[in-house]
Amino acid sequence: MKAVRTQQKYKCDFCKRRSIKSAMERHEKVCYRNPNRFCGLCENKGFVRIDINNDGSLGYDEPCHYCSKFDPKMKKAIEKYEESIISNN
Repeated sequence: MKAVRTQQKYKCDFCKRRSIKSAMERHEKVCYRNPNRFCGLCENKGFVRIDINNDGSLGYDEPCHYCSKFDPKMKKAIEKYEESIISNN
């Protein structure tokens, strides 16, 4: 029987996701529970430009639906729930 080398797993600081180091470094930058995350949709501007005629001359700005949904109260409630699950196990 041969010993098999295993890869070390890393855990996201903001959610329960686990993976290899390189994947976790990428994930933590965009994790929805990370309050300082990089939003790929609005690029942290807080709004998305909606072009009407697809050449950029006519359009309007709309709030980013990913960034505007971040709720600190909900985050605390989720963390409290996760702690209760961990303490029960």
